[in-house]
Amino acid sequence: MGKVLSVRINKSLEETIKRYSEEKKKEQSDIIRDLINNGSIYLAIKGYAKGKYSIGRAAYLANLPLSEFMDLIMDLGIKSKISKEDLLEGYENLKKIF
Repeated sequence: MGKVLSVRINKSLEETIKRYSEEKKKEQSDIIRDLINNGSIYLAIKGYAKGKYSIGRAAYLANLPLSEFMDLIMDLGIKSKISKEDLLEGYENLKKIF
């Protein structure tokens, strides 16, 4: 079981939680956890898309494996921030290791 946190929310957020709870027929606590989790993923994607985070950092902040985060941004049509030169340099470095 997770840690219990006490949080104050405004009326608008309370209504949002209530609506989702009714729509999905889930407990409000489950809805809050879903909203926090999905919000962290959204913020990571947004930060990556704006160039604020590297793909690795964004995956870490979203609490997702890198491969899953990469699949997610591809599904959303977000272009990679890795240049062709970076990719070729990485390939050359891998050849030196192996």
